[in-house]
Amino acid sequence: MAKSPFYVESKPLTRSDELRGQINELEAMIGRMGYGLGQGALAIPALFDSISTSLASFQAAGQSMRAEETRLETVSARLRRKADVFLREIGGASVLREARQARQPDPENWWWFVDQLVANRRRDRMLRLLRLGAGAAVVLLLLFVLYQRFLAPDPATRERLRHQHNAENLALQQDMVGALSEVEQALAVAPDEPVLVVLKGVLQRELGQDSASKETFAAAEAIFEGREDFLLARARASLLAGQPEAAVADAQEAVELNPQLAHGYVLMGRAHEQMAEHMEAIFAYEQAIDLAEEQGNYQLAGTTRISVGILMQRLQAQPKEGQ
Repeated sequence: MAKSPFYVESKPLTRSDELRGQINELEAMIGRMGYGLGQGALAIPALFDSISTSLASFQAAGQSMRAEETRLETVSARLRRKADVFLREIGGASVLREARQARQPDPENWWWFVDQLVANRRRDRMLRLLRLGAGAAVVLLLLFVLYQRFLAPDPATRERLRHQHNAENLALQQDMVGALSEVEQALAVAPDEPVLVVLKGVLQRELGQDSASKETFAAAEAIFEGREDFLLARARASLLAGQPEAAVADAQEAVELNPQLAHGYVLMGRAHEQMAEHMEAIFAYEQAIDLAEEQGNYQLAGTTRISVGILMQRLQAQPKEGQ
């Protein structure tokens, strides 16, 4: 029978061809890991053995196989990167340990010890996390020590602030008697704290202790550097105690003394808002914004704009007359 003109006579595979075929197979198997290769991945270590043995025999014979060695190095690096995936594919580290026990490989054949590689990586990660945690703990401890040594308020200041905080909360709850008691305890620690003295006078006035409040206000004003500072402090305390009319009067007098006093207009706006005088509040806030921006106090201008925005939203949400 005549041979077809397209017939090509097959040649027997050489040892180098077989080696390249094994590397191709190894590359394909590692590429399939994570995509359903399953326990078929257990063939990978044995394939590494065969390829490594073949390369060693070529080297012993003095035949250079540099291209194949480079491919093996590349595929080895891929297996190291995908070591966790390899263990999951074959069913866990215990499966590899059983196969290793049956094979008894050379300890230099690292591919039979991928489970130990993964364990070492996890240990190293844990140690890094522990070191980072320890470093963070040291930094926090250092910051705490620095705070306690240089920044933390002394016991007397902490005691004063505690009573002042309690007094302000009680005033907001309209418990003026309790608030006054807390203020007295704070003043026992810091008798010349101007804000506390002013708050005491406002609470006394709210409780109908007019004569005592006048004396307290006189004492407070003597502590402040100027009358406008005293008036602003009293306006704030009046708002806290639910006395917006008094706050408006003090804020108005303060801005008459100093027309550039942006904070005075802010307090005036809050007092009008507390009295539900919304348009007056918006007008005062806008004056505060203009002054604050002229003076470069953009933080005050920004927070005041927020107050205006909230107030406008509240007004828009209110039902109109007749609805």
